Amino acid sequence: MDKTGCGIHAVYHLFLLWLSVCPLCSQGSWMWLGITSVGVHEKLGCAHLPLSHKQKELCARKPHLLPSIKEGARLGITECQTQFKHERWNCSTRRDPNVFGYELTSGTKETAFIYAVMAAGLVHAVTRSCSAGNMTECSCDMSLLGSGSLTEGWHWGGCSDDIAFGTSFSRRFIDNSVKNISARGEDALLTMNQHNSEAGRQGFLKVL
Repeated sequence: MDKTGCGIHAVYHLFLLWLSVCPLCSQGSWMWLGITSVGVHEKLGCAHLPLSHKQKELCARKPHLLPSIKEGARLGITECQTQFKHERWNCSTRRDPNVFGYELTSGTKETAFIYAVMAAGLVHAVTRSCSAGNMTECSCDMSLLGSGSLTEGWHWGGCSDDIAFGTSFSRRFIDNSVKNISARGEDALLTMNQHNSEAGRQGFLKVL
């Protein structure tokens, strides 16, 4: 077995061991995919990834979306660490599925930025995957594909990214997966996280 295969195998067993000794910690985050090695998510499978119940259902129905989700998490983490590289909190990550540790649930400005940048990262990754033709659910935005009259013939106008699908998928994957949470003390944080996720999506749209 090569070194890459050994690495994936080791991560897989460490992850399962971690879940066995800390079952409550299994309520991690999809953001963990952004720090995993290549092939880890395929090895674990949808059922064993740190996803919510609805996210696991979506993953099971459409496993081909996992690479884009993983890429979105990686982009978000990279951007977060770039923005905060000179700050006291530098968007550091942990190897376990909680990824950002306390900052992910602290309700601070750091939490707000995490949710915003991760949602934007997912929009970006899914949109680019659409544009590249890697998804059956979407493709290039046809609104810019051409113009011209019958006498002038067809004029190629380029291929714009399907940003609408990317934005919609980000909402469905991140926001809809936790809408049924109603435990006391979590409602306010949940609402704030969803608000910041949407702010991240809208911010991404503005810079296009």
